[in-house]
Amino acid sequence: MRSRYSAFCEQAIDYLCFTCSEKALEQNPRDEVAEFAQAARFVRLQIMDYEPGDALAYVEFKAFYIIADTLHCIHERSQFIQRHHQWKYDSGRLFEAADVKLKRNDPCPCLSGNKFKKCCMS
Repeated sequence: MRSRYSAFCEQAIDYLCFTCSEKALEQNPRDEVAEFAQAARFVRLQIMDYEPGDALAYVEFKAFYIIADTLHCIHERSQFIQRHHQWKYDSGRLFEAADVKLKRNDPCPCLSGNKFKKCCMS
């Protein structure tokens, strides 16, 4: 999960596609993944829970990102499957999460301790 989050941060689209199952790639085409990764500025990942397994594993997380001074949150319980000794993202169940309009003097959502205007706003 953390490596896929980092790949979104770095816009590493090849890696994101490589770490998806065929089913997930059908539901999330490469061009849509690339468009989203380019538009969003990811600022924080919070792992809520995980269930390890031999062939199936689950991770619940919150990924926070900014688009146009609005903080968005993807809160998802993801299912990963193991294929040929590699873990692949297969599917996810989304939870509702409210968007937050950020103001210049708000604390930065990346938790740096700085104001938004001095950190992730620029």
